[in-house]
Amino acid sequence: MSVTSQSNLVNRLVVAIREEVASHRRILELLTAQENSIRQPASSAFKAATEELEVQLKRSSQRTARRERAVVALAGEFGVAPAAATVGSMVERLGAEGELLAAERAQLIEVSTEVGRRNRRMATLVRLHRQVTRELIQVVLGPEDGGDVHAGGSLIDAEV
Repeated sequence: MSVTSQSNLVNRLVVAIREEVASHRRILELLTAQENSIRQPASSAFKAATEELEVQLKRSSQRTARRERAVVALAGEFGVAPAAATVGSMVERLGAEGELLAAERAQLIEVSTEVGRRNRRMATLVRLHRQVTRELIQVVLGPEDGGDVHAGGSLIDAEV
């Protein structure tokens, strides 16, 4: 494998990872905006963060695919089966020349972990918000016998 070819493939992989890191950082900003505005879910900040988050998540699969293609191409240079190729395994094979790639990989792992943590937190907040809203509706609109207002229909005396 030529040094130039290997260097070009490593650069492609680094660029792909940098794009993913930037995307994950933007997702973190949007999750933070959602979290900060969860108290006012109808607010424009919540709506804007949700809409942009949807866009970022749709593009995320494209970025992941780009990284995976770069890993497979680099694996081909090393004669490694595509199914066995990972960024970590490429870092190991590159040795000292893989330092930049190792640093980018570490950033991707860090920001991906934080996105997962924030996403779980946001899901918990949404579930709690939904539960409080249901309980409030039950208290305000619930039938006098204490039955669940969401459990089904009620008979109404239409001859009043």
